[in-house]
Amino acid sequence: MKSQPIYRCSDGCYYGDVEIWERLESGTWTPCCWDTEAGTEWMETEDGELLVLEPVSRRDLPDGVSTERVTAGTAVSQQPSE
Repeated sequence: MKSQPIYRCSDGCYYGDVEIWERLESGTWTPCCWDTEAGTEWMETEDGELLVLEPVSRRDLPDGVSTERVTAGTAVSQQPSE
């Protein structure tokens, strides 16, 4: 089974498909456009802010960011910045 991508967001956070779908289904984010070749996606927030999501390799995740395979997909957890 192919693993789902992890995204680095322009808001400084990392997201897996679980977190992205939660935001889409709740209406917090609305997809604007995407680049299927690069895998980059743009989302508009409820406040009208434009976010850029860029796929990253798991090996490129910074310390404090981890992934977990769950029933719904891939979830990302992050330790808060100090």
